[in-house]
Amino acid sequence: MELDGVKLDEELYKYLLGFFSDSDIDSMMRAVKSPPSRYYIRVNTMKTTAGDLAAALRGRGIDARRDEELSEALWIPVKGPNKISPARRVVVANKQAAESAYLGANLYGPGVLYADPLLPGTEVSIAAPNGEVVAVGIARMDRKDMLRRAPGVAVEVVESVYSMPKLRELREFQEGLFYEQSLPAQWVAHVLEPRVGEVIVDMNAAPGGKMSHVIQLTNGKARVIGVERHAKKVDQTKKTLERLGLPGEVVRGDARYLPIDLPSLADSADGVLIDPPCSDLGVRPKLFDEKTMKQVNALAQYQRQFIAAAHKLLRSGGTLVYSTCTMTPLENEDNVDYAVQLGFSVEEVAVPGKLPGIGDVGDLVARFYPHVNDSPGFFIAKLRKK
Repeated sequence: MELDGVKLDEELYKYLLGFFSDSDIDSMMRAVKSPPSRYYIRVNTMKTTAGDLAAALRGRGIDARRDEELSEALWIPVKGPNKISPARRVVVANKQAAESAYLGANLYGPGVLYADPLLPGTEVSIAAPNGEVVAVGIARMDRKDMLRRAPGVAVEVVESVYSMPKLRELREFQEGLFYEQSLPAQWVAHVLEPRVGEVIVDMNAAPGGKMSHVIQLTNGKARVIGVERHAKKVDQTKKTLERLGLPGEVVRGDARYLPIDLPSLADSADGVLIDPPCSDLGVRPKLFDEKTMKQVNALAQYQRQFIAAAHKLLRSGGTLVYSTCTMTPLENEDNVDYAVQLGFSVEEVAVPGKLPGIGDVGDLVARFYPHVNDSPGFFIAKLRKK
């Protein structure tokens, strides 16, 4: 079953029909093709205030607005969809880079997959791997440099299907005054309620968004440990903390084995965050995707290994916040049920705009739907170790 570029195999589609109507599934999958109408950033309150940053951005002609509920959240209107006129020459970007260009970001060398013969100054179309044209711009490299994925801007985007300011090129970004983060994701650290002096473990830390938010909320006075399995993600997380000017420990390792690899943490952590690899069905914008029931089953089993490790890390009374950017109950409410079997109790997630979950824990957890909340699809649960 293909829904506006998102392909679900028959088994997964039938599974989702057990919880959602056919029209709801169609609406969800169509919504993720476009970005939310609000693009959110989180103010680094250890360096500036929301009011000061909003004023600075407005001084640059950027329509930055304060969120109605979350004090450190600013949002910028996303314009589009826009009609663009494709150029004759084409540069193909990888999926992630194409989705960024779709929103108006420049295309950088490492994101290039293919380029027609061209010279700097040539007008080019940027296409996703599926052939969809997402933007038009001016080449700033020749074909040779693009194909060797040289660092720097490969194509300066002039027109895109959706448009917003190039935030990462701002001085305020380079100075670490803000972090790009969706509104549901910004609620996660607040649900954890971290306190000064506590030990907090982020088991899936890259690229550092939730970890840095916990540090920010404790004014850098908690011990916050981020864990990542791959060196590239460890480096990415360290660079995020460095840019934001925040303290924190980043450890390379498999968080599923953290109670064994770092036994000093066992039964001692006050809080744990789990935002594990998932089927990503709520990520926006999503130009194309393909998911199967087999993948979702495998991911759910993988996610449970992090939950089991978190139970061993937490002290009695410690808090686990589990979140995903997907919408399958198997990766969400069913994993909460698994956590209860391990010895967790479920506490209410009280955040503005949330929708109820599915099953017995539905009134306690939080769901955000792309076609209802105008946000990424997202799930948050709060659990306490007995």
